[in-house]
Parts: sequence; structure tokens; C-alpha cells
Amino acid sequence: MKPFKLHLKTALLASAVALAALMVALLLISARVANQFQTEQKQLAQLQAENLAEHLSLFPAQTGAGDLKQLTNLVSGSRPNLVAVRVWQFDGANFTEQTAADDSLPAELIPPETQNALRSGSASQIVNRLDIAANDQSFRVFAPIIVENKVDGAVEIVERLDTILSIALGYVLNLSWIALATVLLMTVAFYLLFQSLVYRPLEKLLSAMERAKAGDLSVAVGGKEKIDEFGTLSNNFNQMIGQIREMTGEREKQNEILHEKVQAATAELQRKNEQLEIANLELFRTTRKMSEMERLAATIQTAAQFAHEVGTPLNLISGHAQLLQASLPENSKEASRLQTITAQIERIENIVREMLDRTRFDGGELVPLNLNEVLGKIFDAVEPTLQESRVELVTDLEENPLEISGDAGRLQQVFFNLVKNALDAMPDGGKLEVSTVSTGEKVIVEFADSGVGMSREVAAQIFQPLFTTKERGRGTGLGLVVVKQIMKNHDAEITVESVLGKGTKIKLIFLKG
Repeated sequence: MKPFKLHLKTALLASAVALAALMVALLLISARVANQFQTEQKQLAQLQAENLAEHLSLFPAQTGAGDLKQLTNLVSGSRPNLVAVRVWQFDGANFTEQTAADDSLPAELIPPETQNALRSGSASQIVNRLDIAANDQSFRVFAPIIVENKVDGAVEIVERLDTILSIALGYVLNLSWIALATVLLMTVAFYLLFQSLVYRPLEKLLSAMERAKAGDLSVAVGGKEKIDEFGTLSNNFNQMIGQIREMTGEREKQNEILHEKVQAATAELQRKNEQLEIANLELFRTTRKMSEMERLAATIQTAAQFAHEVGTPLNLISGHAQLLQASLPENSKEASRLQTITAQIERIENIVREMLDRTRFDGGELVPLNLNEVLGKIFDAVEPTLQESRVELVTDLEENPLEISGDAGRLQQVFFNLVKNALDAMPDGGKLEVSTVSTGEKVIVEFADSGVGMSREVAAQIFQPLFTTKERGRGTGLGLVVVKQIMKNHDAEITVESVLGKGTKIKLIFLKG
């Protein structure tokens, strides 16, 4: 259910208060009017009783029921509250009812004090009583009938009194119209009043609040010359919006400052993170390099210690074998055996020296040399081995000399290791392609085999000391470590590209000398 508007609620409340005041005033006025009416009724009843008694005193023959009825009708025509008219006969001692105009109301005995007054004929008496049948208050008026200066009887008039309620009910109809007109007039008056003083200012204020709620802080409500409640409310609203604008501007300014600080801190943090990443990467590389160097140093130390430990007893054994061989005839069986022992000892010494050479990184002085010539010597040295292993050597060397600064012996060690690894990767034969090319300030040597290749994980570890994929006893895990160190000593680079099952390609990149 839609609620009533404010002006209607106010009009209904004011109307209810007004109607209550009217009802109270009506009851108060009705009480006074009732008292006045009752006094007038009693006076008029007395006058009519005296007139009727005087008439019957002049015409005593008209005390019959029919004559009395006519007289009563004349009286009651102007007296709607008349209840009954009776004529009492006086026999000198008592009053007895003679006739009555209305028999519906039973006669009551005349009170003794009233009888005494009637006998004297000096005055009429009014006796109040309660009409039980109608439950209304009524009164009795008596007047003596005097015939020839004697009391011959009495006239009684019984009349009902007008009560406060009956008088008030008489005004109810008029009051209803007045109340209806009052409610309508008050409703219209309050509507016009509220429309001008409440609704329009309130609509402006609500519209401004909605705009402010939507984010328009430039809104303002116009004040009035005469400051009333809504004018004060509008001014307070404008002050509040002004304060909100100031606070919003300050907040935006602080947000901008905070945003700039956050951006600066973020940029600084990003810069620190980049520096930290670079430092971490450098630390990782350094740690990895130190780990490799430690492993390589341990390997070299182990190899040197092994060569020393093995070389000393071999020298003793070789010396004693040579002494024994010198004391025996040359063609004797024992001399032949000692010669075999000496040859094997020399073979072991050569193996130890070769292992020591593999672990040595320092070379001689770097001098200008032609890479094609160094490679040519390697090809001549490994040709029988390649043929025996059924590996086809394909060379594509640049015609012009490839001059670099380097150590020919160490570079031969590099090339020999690469050829040896290529042969190990092609146990059933294959093809080894070697090419050289000059590009700008660089010289590139490329070894490409058609062997078994390597996975990405294996290719990432081939330059670590003691890492090998060969069977136990066939590889030391030092060949490519030595190659990489020699390339580093020559300020050169080495890269590996390998596909499992398709072969491996190794590039050596030198700076021109």
C-alpha cells in the first residue's frame, strides 16, 4: 500500500484534532443548552398547566376524556416532548385521577407535599422523576383547578426533558458537513502550503543529493533570502558538498603523490631486482666456473700424483731390468724377456706422459700461423685411423690463408680431440665434414659428423670435468675440458649443436691475427 503524502498526513492529523476540539466544544455547549432548555421547558409546562387549569376552572364541563384529548392535542402540537396530560378530582380529602389524555403511561400518586400545596391553591408544584419505560428524565407539573373559590381538582402535565445527548445529536448532521468541509479545506491548504514550502525545496535538495551521489560535486542548492528550515538545510548541504570537494581534491592530490612515490619505488625496486638478477647470474656463473676449476684442479692434481707415484717405481723397475739385461747374453731367452718387460715399461711411461700432456693448459707463445696448414697436418696424421674406422673425411677449406695468433701444438691437440670424439660417435662408420671460412674479423672452423648425436641435457654437460658418455676405461672426461681451456687461452669461442640420432656440429671461432 502506497503511504500517504506528508501534507495528507498533516491534514488528517489536524482535522482529527479539530474534530476532537469541536466534539468537546459541542458537548460543553450542549450541556449549557440542555440546562437552559430544561429550565424553559419547566417554565412553559407550568404556564400550560396553569392555563389548562384556568380553562377547566371556567368550563368544568370539559373535563371529559374527549374534551381533554382535544385540549391535549392543542398543547402537544407545539410540545413534542409532552408525555401525558391528566385531570385529578379532589373530593375534599384526596386527589383521584378523573381523565387522562394518554393512558399508556400509568398514573402515579401525587406526592403528599404537592397535595398540600394544591389544597391551598396557592402555587403549582414541579416533581422530577425518572421515566422507567423510556429511560429518560421527565418531570410532572401540577396546577389546581379552582371552581367558585374552592379547589375542585388539579391538572397534571408530564413532559420529557431534553438531554445533552439528544441536543448534541441534533447538531450531528450540521457538524458532519462542517467537519467534511474542514477536512477538505485543510487538505487543500496544507497541500498548497507544503507544495510551496516543503515539496519543491525538498525535490531540489534530493535532486542535488542524487547528482552528488553520482559523482557531480559541483552541484549546489540555491538558498533563500528568508532563511527557514530548508534554507538552513540547503546552506548546510552546500557547505558539506564544499568540504567534500576540498577533501576529494586533497585525496586526489595525495593519491597522485602516492602514485608517483609508488612508481618511483617500483622503478627503484625493478632496477634493484635487475641488478640482483645480474649479480645472481654472475654469482652462478662464477660459482659454476669455480666448481669446474676445482674439479679440474683436483683432476690435474690426481693425474700428476698418479704420474709421479707410477713413474718412480717404473724408473726403478726399468733401471733394474736394464742392469739384468746387460749381464745376460744378448740371444738368451732371459734377455728377450727382459727386453719385453722394458718395452712395456716404456709404453706405460708414454701413457702417463700423454695423460699429463692432456691436463696441461699452458702453451707456448702465441705466434702467427695458418689454420689451414695446422688442419692439413692433422688430416695427414688421422687419415689411416679414419680409413680403418670407415669414416669419410670431407674438407672444405677456404683458399686464402687463415692467419690467426696461436700455439700450433695446442691447436693440434684441440683438433685431434674433436676428430677422436667424432670417431667415437660413429662406431659403424660415417662422414666427417671439416670446413673453414673467414667472415669479417673472425675465422670459423666447423667439425660436423653424422654420428649418434646428443640430447640437450648431455650437450649442456660435455664441458664439465670428468663427465663422459663413453664406456668405463675408454674416456677420462677431460678431452673437451682441455679443448675449451685451450680455446679460452686463444681468446676464441666454441659452440656445440647436436641432434640425437642425426649428428653433432662444433664451431671454433677465432679472431684474425
